[in-house]
Amino acid sequence: MRELSRYRRVLEELEPVVEGLKRLITLLGLPDSCSHALAVMYVIREPLVIDNLSQLTGYAKTTLFTCMSTFERLGLVSKKRVGRKYAYISASKPSKVILSRFREVLERGVRPLIKSLEELIESGLKKDEETRVREILENLTEIKEVLIKVVSE
Repeated sequence: MRELSRYRRVLEELEPVVEGLKRLITLLGLPDSCSHALAVMYVIREPLVIDNLSQLTGYAKTTLFTCMSTFERLGLVSKKRVGRKYAYISASKPSKVILSRFREVLERGVRPLIKSLEELIESGLKKDEETRVREILENLTEIKEVLIKVVSE
């Protein structure tokens, strides 16, 4: 219980930071509940069990379990067993996690798809189909350029 009081004090003192992080995370397309939970975890910087996170955020445990599952899949949190429960902690360098994801999207998604579309165009398509494929290819090429800039900075 003492640690929960300490966490509450930290969150109260750093409330503008939590709110700013929450807004930033929400811009990535995550729900408010998940954005708030991740912002709290990032500010606390200690492993938190779902019970404590629920008390700190006011969100239901089921909501938070869903968020943690998403965050784990994205590499934004990790978990470790603490007794019968799991404690979750945010990634210490979320920027590295996000850059890694962008590299993966570029290498495993965008580049192979561009290659497939180029091969499809070379194979000979009807004019309407070729026009559509070229438009998609143009959009993907723009995405590729943006991703290359982001991951190389």
